[in-house]
Amino acid sequence: MVSLRHCRLLALLTFALLSRTTLFAQSVPQVADGKITGAGFTLTVSQDLMVQPGVTDEAVHGFYIDLARRASPGSVQLRSARMPSSYRYIAFDTKWDTGDMPSLDSVVNAIIDDPLDHIPPEIVAPGNVALDSNLPTRVGGLPARRLVLKYKNTEKHKAIRHVVVAYNARPDASAVVYIIVLNTTEDNFQEDVSVFSKLLAGFKLTSQ
Repeated sequence: MVSLRHCRLLALLTFALLSRTTLFAQSVPQVADGKITGAGFTLTVSQDLMVQPGVTDEAVHGFYIDLARRASPGSVQLRSARMPSSYRYIAFDTKWDTGDMPSLDSVVNAIIDDPLDHIPPEIVAPGNVALDSNLPTRVGGLPARRLVLKYKNTEKHKAIRHVVVAYNARPDASAVVYIIVLNTTEDNFQEDVSVFSKLLAGFKLTSQ
């Protein structure tokens, strides 16, 4: 028979585990000295990029970088706007599977099935969003997919959107999904994709 003391101890341990999971899931990355530390990852970023943690709907548990602006070394800017500040940006978000993201394919297919639902309405003009490519890749050793979407922004300019989805299927906990977006214009693509590629290369998993 399990004693009352053991029941109380089990309840306390369960509460501690749930509290830790909740804190983990609600965390916003910390930025210092060109290093971003988030839920289960670290990432190096160029000092001339302005990193804004958790400021847009695409980066609730992540960060946002406006590629049309440059920062003084090591600067971090906080703002309250929930929408992108330009057509050229990187958005990083962390999500946790609660039964709706059981696999990498399920996350990718949700984006492909309704791409407009995954682009802020403030930046996309009415019309079709075309899937240009859907290729396997890896991010920090994790299996990932890279989607390339093409559309016209609200200024009627040709726009390109790279969406990288990395899936960490943890055996002892719910899966963690990292969604990293590059949104840019066709004219600025070569410059911005270089920044994006360097950022992806600096992604590393941690034991958290």
